[in-house]
Amino acid sequence: MSYSQDSGLAHCHFFFVDIVGLSDPTASTKLQIKKIDFLNKSIADCIAFKSTPQNHKIILPTGDGMAIGFIQGSEELPLQLAIELHEKIKHFNKGKVPVESIGVRIGIHSGPVFMVNDVNGNRNVWGPGIIIARRIMDLGDDDHILLSSRVAEDLSQISDYYKKCLFFIGEHVFKHNVKIRIYSAYSTSGKQTFGNSKLPEKIKKSPNDYLYPHIGVNLSIVDPKTMLVHYKRLYEIQSLSDEPISEVNHQIATDVEKTFEELNLKIYDEDGNDMKITNIKVDKPLQKDFDTSFSTPLEKGQGLRYFLEYDIEEPERYFENIFLTNCEKFVTTIDFPVNAGIRNPVVYEVNLENDEKIKTKNQPVLVEETNGRRTVRWAKKNVRKGQSFRFEW
Repeated sequence: MSYSQDSGLAHCHFFFVDIVGLSDPTASTKLQIKKIDFLNKSIADCIAFKSTPQNHKIILPTGDGMAIGFIQGSEELPLQLAIELHEKIKHFNKGKVPVESIGVRIGIHSGPVFMVNDVNGNRNVWGPGIIIARRIMDLGDDDHILLSSRVAEDLSQISDYYKKCLFFIGEHVFKHNVKIRIYSAYSTSGKQTFGNSKLPEKIKKSPNDYLYPHIGVNLSIVDPKTMLVHYKRLYEIQSLSDEPISEVNHQIATDVEKTFEELNLKIYDEDGNDMKITNIKVDKPLQKDFDTSFSTPLEKGQGLRYFLEYDIEEPERYFENIFLTNCEKFVTTIDFPVNAGIRNPVVYEVNLENDEKIKTKNQPVLVEETNGRRTVRWAKKNVRKGQSFRFEW
């Protein structure tokens, strides 16, 4: 039991939802009311909601949505409710024009609250648990299901199913300098599809904890038959945070299933000292998400250089780099055997909103051609957080 009657303190698992764009002036009041009614009835019909006794949950309407606090029961309930609700919304939106369709954003957090009575004598809550759930929800765009790390990391330990649908998307600084690691829940394949796989706009625009003055990627095609590629990435990092930074996040996506061991992953600083992987967030056959620690925490303004190397086959013949923070200069060199059916690489900028790719004005230039191999180089200055570049050969 997570409620203390004596202190009025409860630990709740919160589900916070609102309708995106409900105040759109082109929508009639009747249409807005129709959407609110649909949301209320849909949630009431979800198993996660119906199966929880009335005295084990608190429902707080907010006009364009609601907050639900599960006082007792599994911490899985908010996410289960979110997934069920998305399924009902997907069915409702079939055949409807955009102004008629409904979209929601959902925030999930688990934390303490105080039980209080409102002016009408009804049970209500106040405290960090519900406040943070609301702020996490506010980060989202249409269809986002966002969770605090407190919930997401606990759920990942409960079931492999949650490991497959929970993705770390960044750390956000809220009011009063409260930093929370944010996860997004989504599935784009299989029987259940839910959530939004795109990065929320507010996460893209959030302040950076660090800057990369320089990133260099050396991509060497080792075997043109298997398209085995050796990557050697150079990172020059500088701290922008008022607090010491002790680790940095890396994400690797592949087209071929690989374990960490099969990637032959090496991470080391410019003095050759190994850097440890301190936290593996995602370890899927095609996705890796992990933190790497520095030997000494970086204070604001301090920087260092380090290297990351790994091997992977690239049968689709492309490499894409998505920037999760700003970079002053990004340089990519690609070396490959000539007369092996490999064309000169072409560079595109990719729009992450619609996956449209546009060929960049500047293309790789020849550096050298010797011993049957060709090396080309491409550089870009002032890369912004959220930009993505794709190299095809």
